[in-house]
Amino acid sequence: MSFRVFMPTSEEELQTLLSERSCILAGGTDLLVKIRLKRVIPDRVISLRHLKGFDTIEDLGDSLRVGCKVTMSELLNNDAIIKHGKILEMALREIGSPQIRNRATLVGNIVNASPAGDSIVSMLLSNASLSIGGPTGERVERISDFIKGPGLTSLANGEFVKSITFEKTGAFFPQFHKVGQRNAMAIAVASVGSLISESEIRMAFGSVAPVVVVPVEACEYYSRSGEAFDEDRFIELAMKYVTPIDDVRASSWYRTTVIKNLISRTLKVWRKRGYDAD
Repeated sequence: MSFRVFMPTSEEELQTLLSERSCILAGGTDLLVKIRLKRVIPDRVISLRHLKGFDTIEDLGDSLRVGCKVTMSELLNNDAIIKHGKILEMALREIGSPQIRNRATLVGNIVNASPAGDSIVSMLLSNASLSIGGPTGERVERISDFIKGPGLTSLANGEFVKSITFEKTGAFFPQFHKVGQRNAMAIAVASVGSLISESEIRMAFGSVAPVVVVPVEACEYYSRSGEAFDEDRFIELAMKYVTPIDDVRASSWYRTTVIKNLISRTLKVWRKRGYDAD
C-alpha cells in the first residue's frame, strides 16, 4: 500500500487537496493505526503540520474555541481550560499516555467518533459545536448531530473540522468516571461524565451504545423533581439509554452492571460534594 503525503500551508491549498480518498493527519494517533491495519486505504494523506492559524485556544467570553491542531497536552496546560473546562481536563487525563497526548488533538479525537471517546463525553456535556470548512463555505454543527455512528460523522466529501467551540462550565460540579481493562492507557469499557448543579444535571455515557449518549429523560427528571428527587427513578430512566454490545473488551452484561454502578457513584459524590465519597 502506498499513498502520497501533502503539507498545505493555507486553508485554500488544503481545500484543493481534499478528495474522497484523502485523509487529514493532525496528530496521527488514530489515523496511522487505521492505515497500518488497512482499515483506511487513502490515496493521499494531508498533513496539517504547516497549516497556520489552527493551533489556538481562544476565550470567547461564555465559551472557549479550540483549533484543530491543538494537542491534548496543550489543553491540559492551558489556564482557561483548567479554570473553565474542568470536565474536559478530567476526560483528557484518561486518554492514553503523556506521549500520546503530546500528539493527539481534541478535534481528531472527536472526528474519530468512537463510542468510547472520553473527549466526546466531555464535549457533549459542554454543548460543543464544530466549525466545518468545505468547498461551499463554512458551517457550524452541534456535536450531538455531527456524530452519526461508530466512526461515522456528517462530514461530506471535501470538508474538514476547523475548530470546536464549547461552553464554559465552571458553575457546575464536574465528574468523570471510567472503567477499563486496566488502570491506565485503556479504552473505556464504560464511562460516565457529568456536570451537576442544584437545578440541572448533564450526564453522558461512553461505550454503552453505538454513540456516546445523553440520558435526556433522566436529566429532565432531575431538573423538575426538586426535593422530591428519587435516585432509583433517575437510574431507571437513565438505563433506558444503555444498549451495550459484547466485544473483546467486555460483555453486554458487564457494561450494563458497570454503568449502573457509575451512575450511582456519580450521584453519591454529588450528594457529599466530595470526590472521595465512599
